[in-house]
Amino acid sequence: MDTAAPARTERPRARLVTPTRALRGAEIAAGATLAILFFQEFLQFSLFDPNLWLAYGPIFLGGLGGTVRFILLVIPISVILGFFLGWARISRHRVLVWPVTMFVDFFRGMPPLVLVIFAFLFGDDLIPQAIKDRLLAGIPLRVVSVTAAALAIAFHSAAYQAEIFRAGFQSVPMGQLEAAQALGMKPWQAMRWVVLPQTFRLSLPPLGNELAVVIKDTSLLAAVAGGEIVSRSQNFAGTLSISGYPVEWLFAIWTAVAISYFAATFTVTRLLLVLERRFHTPGLEAVSI
Repeated sequence: MDTAAPARTERPRARLVTPTRALRGAEIAAGATLAILFFQEFLQFSLFDPNLWLAYGPIFLGGLGGTVRFILLVIPISVILGFFLGWARISRHRVLVWPVTMFVDFFRGMPPLVLVIFAFLFGDDLIPQAIKDRLLAGIPLRVVSVTAAALAIAFHSAAYQAEIFRAGFQSVPMGQLEAAQALGMKPWQAMRWVVLPQTFRLSLPPLGNELAVVIKDTSLLAAVAGGEIVSRSQNFAGTLSISGYPVEWLFAIWTAVAISYFAATFTVTRLLLVLERRFHTPGLEAVSI
């Protein structure tokens, strides 16, 4: 006699847009709008002055594009490097642990502004001549130096992310690895199916905080005139008095810069929050008090 197979229950997929999230987004937009209107009334400036955007608009868009390019360069490099550094820190091979520990301690102990300046001044000298001749031929020296400064920010963030991923790796109980091996899994299979999913899920909340910090750290490239939104806005603000523009535009300029960084950090952290909820595992929640 045939027996009916039990029905397979699939876990419902979390929706990206829910009424609650839409309501929260509307509340944030309304609060930001009211804050802007309040500061405009209090400081007597208009963020929507057409004359301001005729003069500042091209500079703002060019700087915003530069900031986005730096963010797209820094974040992937820092996350990938931080992941492998965190993996190496829990290695049994001391030949990997010692250099990685020195890297993490050095970059965590240095102010990012100092790293940016040193990388801009001496980054070109650290590149082997063979790479310059083959890969960097024809690229202006300033572009190479600014890119080295951006990479310094990526390395600085990677040192912090290495500790985030290391904590994620070490939070997986050893008994789970032993159980996976008892089931016949090879070490790489246990890492792929047991350790990495849990490490990824546990690392997402602190990783979101670190990525928000590294997005704002790209503003440090203004110290070397990196061409991002802060340096270009600073240059434009310095010419207001000699160009005959209203001094009140200063408030509008830096308000626009602040909104740009807020939008970038809010977008990235919300995307990570969506991933965190999508990979949420019932029964493994943190204790809420």
